[in-house]
Amino acid sequence: MNCTKKFLALLMVLAMALGMTAVAESPVASPVASPVASPVAGEVEPLSTAFLMYADANWKYQWWHDGSEPAEGMKVTEAAITGEGSYTVGLDFTGTPEGAASGIAFAAIGLENGEKALPGWKIRVDEIRVNGQPIEVKKGYTSSDDGIITRSNIYNEWVSELPADARSWDGVTEDANWITVDKAAFERVENVEVDFTLFRYGADMAYIMFADSSWTSQYWGTDDSAVKATNATVTGAGDYTVGLDFTATEAGAASGTAFTALGIKHGEKLFPGMSIKLNDIRINGESVAFTKGYTSSDDGVETRMNIMNEWVAEVPTDASVRSYDKDLTGVSPVIVDKAAFESVKTYEIDFTLVPKTDTAFLMFADSNWATSAWNPGEFAEGNAVTVDGPGTYTLSLDFSGVKDGEIPGVAFMAVGIANGEATFPGYFIDITEVKVNGEAIELGKDFTTTDDGIVTRSNIWNEWVTDIPAEARVADGDLEGVTAKIATAEALSGIKTIDVTFDYIYGVPPVAETEQPLTEDEVKELISKTYGAYIAVQSDPNYIFRNDWEEPSYGRDADNDVFTKLAKTNNDGTITDYGATFEDAVISGNGTYTCSMTTGDMGFGEDTAFHFFRVSTDIPSKLVKEGYVTISDVTIKIGEGKTQSGVVVDTSGDWVKLIVEDNYNNIKADGVVLTAPAPNTTTVITFTVSGLAE
Repeated sequence: MNCTKKFLALLMVLAMALGMTAVAESPVASPVASPVASPVAGEVEPLSTAFLMYADANWKYQWWHDGSEPAEGMKVTEAAITGEGSYTVGLDFTGTPEGAASGIAFAAIGLENGEKALPGWKIRVDEIRVNGQPIEVKKGYTSSDDGIITRSNIYNEWVSELPADARSWDGVTEDANWITVDKAAFERVENVEVDFTLFRYGADMAYIMFADSSWTSQYWGTDDSAVKATNATVTGAGDYTVGLDFTATEAGAASGTAFTALGIKHGEKLFPGMSIKLNDIRINGESVAFTKGYTSSDDGVETRMNIMNEWVAEVPTDASVRSYDKDLTGVSPVIVDKAAFESVKTYEIDFTLVPKTDTAFLMFADSNWATSAWNPGEFAEGNAVTVDGPGTYTLSLDFSGVKDGEIPGVAFMAVGIANGEATFPGYFIDITEVKVNGEAIELGKDFTTTDDGIVTRSNIWNEWVTDIPAEARVADGDLEGVTAKIATAEALSGIKTIDVTFDYIYGVPPVAETEQPLTEDEVKELISKTYGAYIAVQSDPNYIFRNDWEEPSYGRDADNDVFTKLAKTNNDGTITDYGATFEDAVISGNGTYTCSMTTGDMGFGEDTAFHFFRVSTDIPSKLVKEGYVTISDVTIKIGEGKTQSGVVVDTSGDWVKLIVEDNYNNIKADGVVLTAPAPNTTTVITFTVSGLAE
C-alpha cells in the first residue's frame, strides 16, 4: 500500500469514528469499469449514483466513490438511480494480484448527493451475495453522516447507537442494525453484490380494523385471527383495496360492529400529511352509503380513518386531523349506518391515499403598479403550479396581453408557496434560473423566508427588505451574500415573458417553541398599560395605503411621517399624500373606543376595493388568547351608511387586529359590505375593550 492509500485509509477511519465522512463532495464520476453513460434522447436523467462503500480488513482494497482510481484489477459496479425501484451494486476482486479481498472493516450502500437529490428516501437491502452465495442479512436503516451522501450501513463498528436521522423503509427503526452481516462471511471476498430497493416513502400495510358487536370476530392487522384479511401494501399516493372475509369463522359471518376503521400501520412516519379518501365501501359485495370522514392518528404513528367509532364524541382538533380536500366541514367518526353491518360475510374498502400538495406561484407588481398578482392563479390561471414535495419546478408568465405587450419593470417579485410554512415546514426555495424574454439573466443568491408564517417566499426583487430577516434560511446553511434583489432592475425590465425555475428542497421542520402562558406579574403589567389602535388600509389596484403601526418602513415608529397620511408610493420613490386625516384611539382602560379615517378631496382615486382594511392595535394577542382581555361589539360605519357588525378579532399574530377584509390572509368580516369611501367621507370603527385595569 502506498503512502497516499495509507493516508486515505487513516482519514476514513477517523471520519467514521467521529461520525463524519472524508469522501469528496465533488460530483465528478468515478473511473469505474463500466461507467454510466450520459443520457440520450428518451432516457431518464439519473438522479444519483449508488455505490458500495467498502474497506477490507487490511484497508488495502477500498472503494468510496470519491474520484480516486480503483485498485489494480478491482472492478466496480455502480447503479444510476432514476427513481424508486431495485438496484444492484458490487465489487469484484478476482482481477487483483491476490484474487480476493481479505475480510471486512467497513461496508455500506451510498447514494451520491442523495440527501439533496432524494431527501428522505429509504434504502432496503434485499440480498447480499459473497462469492455468488447469499448470506444472512439483518435489517438496517438509512441515514447520512454529512447531510450529502445517503447511506445504509452494512458493517460499521464505529456506530454505537442509532443516529438521530435514522429512517427505515417500514417506518420502524427500533429493530434496525448498523452491523447487518456476520464478519465471518467476508473471510475471503472474490466478489460481493448487494441488491437493494429504493423507496421515496417506504412500504407499509393498509388494513381494516374491525370488531363485531360481541367482540367475537376481530381483526387488528395480525395473523392471529380466524378472519381472512386482504391487506394492501402502500408505497405512496395511489389507489388501494383492503378487505375482510368472515365466511371461514365459526359463525360464517360477523354480527354487527362495535368498531371499524381503515388503518395504515406506520402511515404518520412514512407518509406524513397524506390523507385518506374513501371511494367505495362494500358489504357482502354491495356498495353502502357513507358520509364524509377524516384522517387522523391516535398515536402519531398509525394513520386512521374511522368508519364506525362511537367512542369519539367530537371530532378531535389536534394537528393530525385532516381531510384530502382540506375541508373538515361535516366530517364524522361514524360515517356508515350501523344497520349495514347487521350480518357481514365480506367487507371491502376502496380508497385513495392523497398526497400532501401545495401551490407555487409568482407574486409580483409591475413598476407602475398597474399589473399585479398576490395569490395563486391571479393574473393568469397558469400562475399556480402544484408542488408535491422536493423537486424542480418552473413558473411562467406571459405579459403579451397587457398594455404595450410587456411590463416595464417590477416593483416587487417573489416565488411563493401558498401555505408552505404549514404544508412543508422547513423546506427551502432555491431559485436556479430566471429567463426574461427567453434569455437567462444573471442571478445573486436568494434566501427563503416568510412574512406571515403562512406563505413561504423567496424574493427576486424586493427593495423593502433592507436587512436579512430573522426567519431567513438557505439550504446550504450559509446566509453570507444573500439578497432580496437577486437580479438587476435593468435585467427585469421590458418583460414580455418570464420563466422562473426553482428547486424545492427538503428541510427539517422547525421544532415549535412551546408558547409559555403569561405570568401573574406579566398580566398585571400588561393590563395596566395604555395602548393604541390605528386604521390600516391598502387599496386595490393602486396600493393607496396606511400601513400597520408596526410596519418598519412606513409604520408608526418609522423615521418619516408617512404613517400620518393616506399615501401612495410613486415609481420615483416619492410619496403622494391623498389628504386623509386619522383619529386614532388611545386605550387607557375598559370602555368603548373609536378609530376614524376621513378621506380628503382625492378620496381613494379610482380604486373601489381593498387588499386589506383593518385596525392594527398594539395590544398583545396573548392577553386576548389567554382570556384576560376581551374585545367585542366591533362595528364599522362608512359615511352615512348603516352600521355593520361581524368584524373579525384576529389574534394569529403578535398584536390584536380588527379585520374588515384581508385578502392576503383570506379573512373577511361576515356580512360586511366594504367599498372605498368617497372623497370627504368619514369611516368609523367602534369596539369595546374589557379586562384592562381600571
